[in-house]
Amino acid sequence: MKTRILTGIVIVLLVALVYCGWRYYGDVIRPEQELAAADSEQRSMFDTIRPVPQGPAGKTPETAPDADAPEDPLLKAAEINPSVAGWITIPGTHIDHPIAQAADNDFYLHNGFDGQYNYELGCPFLDCRCAADLSGFNSIVYAHHMTKQRMFADIALFKDEAFMQAHPEGTLTLHDGVHRVVFFAYLNVPSTSQVYRTDLLTDDDKKAYLTQLLEAADHTAGVTADDLCERSDLHLLLLSTCTYEYDDARGIVAGIIE
Repeated sequence: MKTRILTGIVIVLLVALVYCGWRYYGDVIRPEQELAAADSEQRSMFDTIRPVPQGPAGKTPETAPDADAPEDPLLKAAEINPSVAGWITIPGTHIDHPIAQAADNDFYLHNGFDGQYNYELGCPFLDCRCAADLSGFNSIVYAHHMTKQRMFADIALFKDEAFMQAHPEGTLTLHDGVHRVVFFAYLNVPSTSQVYRTDLLTDDDKKAYLTQLLEAADHTAGVTADDLCERSDLHLLLLSTCTYEYDDARGIVAGIIE
C-alpha cells in the first residue's frame, strides 16, 4: 500500500513538473525567443535604411556629411514606409530608431516599421494628432519599454539626473535635414497626464502648458517657462514610454528641437 501511495505521489509530482516546465516555456522562453527574433530582424532592416549624415537643418551632425547623401536623408526609410516622420538617435543609449506615424495611436504598438506584425515589439511612432513634419509646438513620440533595452527602454535611464546631464542631446533627422534635440526635463506621469496635450494654439496656452510640464518634472535642466517662451519658434519633442512604477506610469524625456 505504501509503495502505491509513494508511486502515486511521484507520478503527481512528475506531472506537475512537466506542466510547470511547459507553462514556463510557453509564458517566458518562447515569447522571449520570438521577441528577440523580431528585434533582430527589425534592427537588421534599420541598418539598411539608417540616414546618411548630411548637412544640417538645425545643427551640423558631428560626423562628416556624405557628399553623395540624398537631399532627403529619410529617402531609404521612406521606400520601406512612406509614413516615416523622422529618425531619433540618442548617443550613449540604444535609441537609434525611425519614427513612423499612422492614422491612430494603436497600429505601431503591434506592428514594426515595415507595417508587419512583429510580436508586440512595435516601432516608435509620432502621435497621430501631431504634424507629420514635427513642425508643431508639441510633438510626442511613443514606443514600448521592452526587456534588454529594446525600443524606448533607455528612456527610463533619464530618471537619473546625472544620466541626463551626461546625455543632454540627441539627433532628430527629418525630411529637411538633421536637427539637434536638447533635453531639458524628465517626467514620470500617468498616461492621462495633461502633458500629452497637443491642442496648444495661443501663447497663453503654451505658457500654461510649459509651466505645468516643468512643475510635473522629476528634474529639469534649470530652465523656466518664461525662458522657453522667449524662444520665437519653440518646438518641443516628448519621448514617452511605460516605466512601471505604478499602473499606467509613463516616463517622458522632454527636449527642444533646434
